[in-house]
Amino acid sequence: MPLPTSPDMAWPPKSLAPVYAKLDEWTAWYSGELTRLTRVYQGVDLARPHNRPSQYRGGLVGWVARRFWGEPTPEGEHRAKLHVPLASDIAQTSARLLFSEPPTLTASNKETQKRLDELVDDGAHATFLAAAETGAAKGGVYLRVVWDNAVRPRPWLARVDATAAVPEWRWDVLWAVTFWQVLENDGNRVLRHLERHERGVILHGVYEGTPDHLGRRVDFGAHPDVSWLVDVAPTGAISTGLPDRLTAVYIPNVTPSRIWTDLPAAANLGRSDYDGVEPLFDALDETWTSLMRDLRLARARLVVPEEYLTSLGPGNGAYFNTAQELFTPIKTMADDSAGLNIELIQPLIRVEEHLRMSAEQARLIVETAGYAAQSFGMADGAAVTATEVNARERESFIGRDAKMLHMRPKTAEIIETLLMVDAVLFGSGVTPEAPQVDFGDTVSQDPESVARTLQLLEAAAAISTWMKVKTLHPDWSDPEIQEEVDRIKGDAPPVVDVGSSLDALAGNNPPGAEEPEEDGVNAEADDQAEE
Repeated sequence: MPLPTSPDMAWPPKSLAPVYAKLDEWTAWYSGELTRLTRVYQGVDLARPHNRPSQYRGGLVGWVARRFWGEPTPEGEHRAKLHVPLASDIAQTSARLLFSEPPTLTASNKETQKRLDELVDDGAHATFLAAAETGAAKGGVYLRVVWDNAVRPRPWLARVDATAAVPEWRWDVLWAVTFWQVLENDGNRVLRHLERHERGVILHGVYEGTPDHLGRRVDFGAHPDVSWLVDVAPTGAISTGLPDRLTAVYIPNVTPSRIWTDLPAAANLGRSDYDGVEPLFDALDETWTSLMRDLRLARARLVVPEEYLTSLGPGNGAYFNTAQELFTPIKTMADDSAGLNIELIQPLIRVEEHLRMSAEQARLIVETAGYAAQSFGMADGAAVTATEVNARERESFIGRDAKMLHMRPKTAEIIETLLMVDAVLFGSGVTPEAPQVDFGDTVSQDPESVARTLQLLEAAAAISTWMKVKTLHPDWSDPEIQEEVDRIKGDAPPVVDVGSSLDALAGNNPPGAEEPEEDGVNAEADDQAEE
């Protein structure tokens, strides 16, 4: 299927309109930008308050519009809403649980392994970490193989967010995908770059349209960011040399999606960590904004009698000098002196109530998103061991394992594609293969715990010296491990056969052994004594 040709085509496609509306909402929470949250829930992007009729309606439309970030702001009041960036913390924590340590990619062929190490050294770990973070927020992420001899002499991996992709599925398998980016947008005229990945080919096109329609196709020279395509792909097509393979993969965050199961174009998309907790994000922001409103409105006020005011002249009013220390008493009627007192008003700031409510809301959010509260520093107490950390954060590790079910095979697939492109287009000469992908431990065991475990295994005769060294140094290669094993054996004292030594001292000899000479002499002496 070629790139779109109709200038009236809606973009993004109408079949995915509900998907992009939800992705925009998740992106707003992930970014934490107040203008994005305002635009999503109020439909405007203005500095001044703006009320809409939908905010006063009943039913579902009015309920959505009247969320904290969509509720009407009274005329004449300043918008002073506060956002707590817990959503971005959730996405960041998810990525760190998966890629706090670089994944280990192991190929069976030594030459392939050597080339693989060279390819993934070019920032692959950072790419995986960023992909995991945006994937947690937006339900999934795309990884693609890119190459440009003017930039690097080898191919590498690049991330594409779900908000900039139009996937096509066949039997629940990604069949093709079109990535797009906005090059220019002045409000009326929008210039877009489309990059379509099909099996064996990548198609490029630049379109000039409107915010809602793709528009007509224009030359690559229409924008400097894509002018390099004039020389690289004058027809818009770039052969990948892989007729049976895409150069992109989609990695879902977790599956299944709870909200798109009845939408064929989106049924295979992943589920965001924010799915279902958006109202809780909204409530948390409302709680903190309420606390700040208490603080703002609880400024101390003075109620001052009119007699204490200093006149500024006819028509100019009067003021009270707070720095004045001496006031001259005036004659008043009897028992009227109480009316000349200065009264201090200090409203109550409900700190404890707000903090307690916000803490429970935050705990509910992270647990509903599938994490342990301890992963976000919500647990009190002293430092604990790695075993205790694993026990307390069990829910987070279960979620990590669920995400690895998708991350591991898709990572192996895109790495194999990377090796294929490297072999076909760059002549690396290696045999491409899907590597074994191993994720490191999220919590490092303390040395005492490791030593105690190895000691128990050794006492049970259930571990070899080679395996003990490998457990203690998982980052060592096999030759390094064997060298250390040889050192350990060389430093060990010679083995003494304690059993044989004790038998000899006791005078016990193995069957068939000759009697010692002195025993024979003693026997002959005994015979002579009997005679």
